[in-house]
Amino acid sequence: MKKLLVMLLAIGFLGGYASGQIYTYDGSADAPGSGSAFDALDGTWSHDNGSDAWDGTAIGVGVPGGVMSLTEGADEFLRIQDTGEPRKYGISDPSNRKVMFGHDLTGAVSPTYLDDGITLEFRARISTTVPLDDMHPEDGSGPTPWPAGGEGYKVHDGGKGAISLRQADGDKIISFALVKEADVDLPGVFTADGLTMNNLNGTSPNRDVDSGEAGTLNLLAVDPTVWHTYTVDIKAGGAGTHVLNISVDGAAAVSFDVTAGSDNDFDIDYLAMGQGSTGGIGAIDIDYVSVIPEPMTLTLLGLGAFGAFRRRRK
Repeated sequence: MKKLLVMLLAIGFLGGYASGQIYTYDGSADAPGSGSAFDALDGTWSHDNGSDAWDGTAIGVGVPGGVMSLTEGADEFLRIQDTGEPRKYGISDPSNRKVMFGHDLTGAVSPTYLDDGITLEFRARISTTVPLDDMHPEDGSGPTPWPAGGEGYKVHDGGKGAISLRQADGDKIISFALVKEADVDLPGVFTADGLTMNNLNGTSPNRDVDSGEAGTLNLLAVDPTVWHTYTVDIKAGGAGTHVLNISVDGAAAVSFDVTAGSDNDFDIDYLAMGQGSTGGIGAIDIDYVSVIPEPMTLTLLGLGAFGAFRRRRK
């Protein structure tokens, strides 16, 4: 009976995906697109925004850093590498000094979806395997070899991150990034390796929610260099603007109070992926990222249907 229910839910889930009620990016597409429309990666993303200077090439091709789909064993994923500030080394834009993609969610979610409740799920890790280009620190001291243990990123520039959801109503963005305690970009900020998100800094969306800024740091300790699946239930409330309940690999959820950021790269509801800070240094692998409407989430997660569906889809 359970197997039948899972199959039926998966079929319904596919119908929801096709009708725009849900979206999954599966890491297998890395098209640069035209640069001026939502036609990059799988044909539904844009990198025409103020947090992007991608030259459209893969890592190891063109200028340092870049974007590419890779396959390692059974894993097919997208790698995004920002090596720092290549312009300090005589490289002109597009220099890959920042990379940011947005997927339009308008009409696929309610206008107040972050407040009403939504689930974001992604499988990701900090990049440590080849190919990775050398670091280009902003102080001009490089190039230097990419660290064997990888380099994480940060929440930056008013609440942007490696993976973000933005609600146009109320101008709210909530973001996530994988970090290491020894990251060269923000030494001494992180007390452990793990997953970070917006700081808790007040009850209204604002720009001061970034890593290393005012407020209370939010950090979930986990080894970010190995694959983990992060399931995040988001809803308005708590001591800030939103409460995040985060489960790692299906374990019991941990709750965080966060304050939404108030910056954006597109004036719409959108899902974002990237490393979008000029001077920032980091590389991330994203196996998949999904936005799941809240009413469907509880049923799917309760029966384990979502993971099964995704494996068949890939």
